[in-house]
Order: sequence, then structure tokens, then C-alpha cells
Amino acid sequence: MEQPRINVKFVSQKINKIRWRPRLKQSMQQSDTFVTGSWDDEENKVCLWRQQPLLDDGSRNGMEEELLLREPELLCEARHPGDVSDLCFLTQDHIATASSTGSVLLYKHHTITQRVEAVQEWPDLHISGGRRCPCTCLATYGEDTMLSGGEDGRIAMLSPGQAAPVRVLEKADSCTINALAFLKQSEVLTVNSFGQLKLFDFRQNTDGPAQIFSATDDHWSLLCVDKHPGQLHVVATGSQDGTLTVWDLRQNRFPMTTLDAHQSSMWEVRFHPYHAEHLFTCSEDGSLWHWDASAHASLVASSGRPGGDEGPSGQQSPWLGLEASPKLEINSLICNKSLSVNSLDIEGGLLLCGTDSENIYTLSMPHLS
Repeated sequence: MEQPRINVKFVSQKINKIRWRPRLKQSMQQSDTFVTGSWDDEENKVCLWRQQPLLDDGSRNGMEEELLLREPELLCEARHPGDVSDLCFLTQDHIATASSTGSVLLYKHHTITQRVEAVQEWPDLHISGGRRCPCTCLATYGEDTMLSGGEDGRIAMLSPGQAAPVRVLEKADSCTINALAFLKQSEVLTVNSFGQLKLFDFRQNTDGPAQIFSATDDHWSLLCVDKHPGQLHVVATGSQDGTLTVWDLRQNRFPMTTLDAHQSSMWEVRFHPYHAEHLFTCSEDGSLWHWDASAHASLVASSGRPGGDEGPSGQQSPWLGLEASPKLEINSLICNKSLSVNSLDIEGGLLLCGTDSENIYTLSMPHLS
């Protein structure tokens, strides 16, 4: 595989979360704006950046022009109370953040004046033992529904413009909820510090989960989760021991694929939104990995073997039954390991990651555009 072009931008703050602004509906144009949230600073920030287009340096490499990545340009920034534990775009111009103070904030980006400001706060959503505890994760569905999870094991459903939560699951979990992901409007996945993947159905009048999945008896904390963009029964999680696990939610209890991965905590896992045979992970050990199952996908498709069960579209998933496959290719994308790589996001052919070394990495992967 061709090595990606890389730009490294020093930003003088530890980046805990990084997210691309979503594309406009029906648009084929790749997003050029992203947001970062910092942590472990005297004054943490939410920052909006524009990724400059590729630059022709004027040289020639055979018959092709040599293209270089420009560094991102800071558009605007705003102060953030506490560490930014998580963040996500609710709309094109609204960004939700989770805070270590136990609150959720909503920021608005004014695109004409290039200004970002906090427009709403839900304070003290997460409390344990009478004290505020960190809000650890967020998930959004559409433009008017958000969920927050915290160290208190609560899940709060929020809606912009409403001061009080729409609904609170007081006893969703007995331990820390580390990540959330919507499967459908009424179904939500969580991962917790006891190593469990849980499915909640908000149509039910109960705080408890509809299903509980466990990876191993070791109960390594699960730290991140992402759903397959086309096959909702396929879900990937990363754990405290660096293991990548791919689950088949149609199975009653056990995951389908468990792969040894990083040497330390896996902070985030992401399927490529348009090429789901590609997956990306980052870790506390300073590594950023690209998992390429495209060769295995071709093998499964051509042979018709039941190694990848079919999804709703009739296509087989290459991520199920991968342990014995020689066709899975794993590439390290950062040669010189930094401090912890805390967050990543992929949009078209551009991959972003934020680190504790106070750098933003932008990687160009044109074959995934």
C-alpha cells in the first residue's frame, strides 16, 4: 500500500477529541472543516479548523505533479470548562461537548464572522456520591437528540432548547459508561469499564439494557465503539488491553472476532464511512493503525464461503471470522511514535488524529476518497 502523505501541526494543547464536520446532505464534496477539544490544560478549548487543499509544489515526479498536504488553519476557538471528554457535531454549525465537570455544552459556529460560542449548558448531569463526576461520552441522532453517559453509569437524553433532560436512565449501569453509539433512533449501544457491550431499547419503559454482551472473563474495560456503516449487526470495540473485538449482534452473547492489536489502551475505533472494509484504531501506546480487510472481502465474495455472514444488503461482512484469515493487512500510519494518540476521524481520503504530544496529524489517503 502506498504510504500516506502526512502533515504534522503543533497546536500547543493536548488534543483529546477530533471530529470532521459532516458533509451536507446529498453533497459529494469532502468536508474541509473539523473541530478539536483539549484536555489537561489550565484553560481548555474547543477549536474550529479548516484543512487547506493539497498544494502543488511545482515539481514533477514522472508525469505526475507532486502534491503536498498543507497544514490546517485555525478559524476560531472558545474556552471550555474542564477537559473535553467527547465532542460531536449536532448540526453543521452546532457542536456538543462532554466535560469532566459532569456537564454537556452546546456551541454554535458563526460561519460569517468565524466565531464560536457556548449557547447552552446542561450542568451537573452526572453526579456520584453527591459530587459531580465526568461526563465521559456523547452520541447524537439527527439534529435534536443527544445522549450523554458518565462515570456514574447514568444516561441522559437531551434536546437543544430544553433545559431539562428529556429522559434519564438513572440505573443504566453500575460502572463507568465509556462510549455510546446509536444503532437506530430507539436503540443505543454502550461499552463500560466492566468489559460489557450493552444494547438499550428506548421504546422500553425500563432503565436496564435489552441485551448484554461480554467479551471475556477477564473483564478488561471496553473504551470505544463504532458501528459498521452498512451492516448494523456488525460492531467494533476497543479495550483497555489494546484488543480489537468485532461483534455480531445477532449472536446471543459472544463476539465473533477478537484480534490482538495495540500494546496499551485503544482509545478509538472507526470504520471508514464509505469503504467499510477499512478500519482505523489509535492507542495510548502512540500508534495509529489502518486495518485493511478488502482482500479478505474479495476472497469471501468470490468463494461464497460463510466466513462473513450476509447483512441486509446481501453483502457479506469481511469483519466476521477474521482470526484465521491471512488476508487482513495491518499498517502503522505513524512511524515515529508520539505520546498517546487519543482520537481519530476519517472523512473521504483524509484521516485526522490528535495526540498528547500537542500535534494534529493529517494523513492523505487518496485511494479512500
